[in-house]
Amino acid sequence: MKVGFIQCAIISAVFAIAGYIVFSSASVEASLPVTVAVSLLLSGIVTPWLASFLSSSSPASVKTQTASKATEETATLYVGNLPYKANEDAVKDYFKDFINVQSVRLMKDRRTGKRKGYGFIEVVTEDVDSAILELNDKVFLERTLKVRAAREKGDAE
Repeated sequence: MKVGFIQCAIISAVFAIAGYIVFSSASVEASLPVTVAVSLLLSGIVTPWLASFLSSSSPASVKTQTASKATEETATLYVGNLPYKANEDAVKDYFKDFINVQSVRLMKDRRTGKRKGYGFIEVVTEDVDSAILELNDKVFLERTLKVRAAREKGDAE
C-alpha cells in the first residue's frame, strides 16, 4: 500500500494544528474543550477517509464493489496486441459491446509517451473464464487481440 505525499501532508497538517491548539493553550481547563473538538473533527472527517483509503485493494485482484454494487465482482484482464493508435475511449467503446467495462489503462513508454500496445481492462463479471473465451482473438482495428486474466506484479508464470 502506498500513501501519497499529499495525503501524508494533509494528515500531518491536521495533527500539527490540533497539537498547536491543545498545547499552546494557557491552562488545562481551556484546552479540554479544544481537545474534544479536535478529536471529534478527526474522528468525523479524517477517520472515514483514512479507513476507505487503507481498505482499497490492488487493481488486478477480484474484489467486491461498494454498497450500490455489492453483488458485482470485478476482474482485471490483460489485453495484448492492441493497435498503437487506439486510445482508452476507443478500447472501452469496443469492449462494452461484449462485457461491462469499469476502466481501461493503456500502458505507455515513460520516456517517449508512446503506447506500448497492451493494457488492462477492469470488468464486471461473475465468470472471468467465459469473458476471456469470448474476447480472446477478437479483431480490433485490424489487430487480433490477446486477452487473459491479469496477474499481480511480480507473479511468475
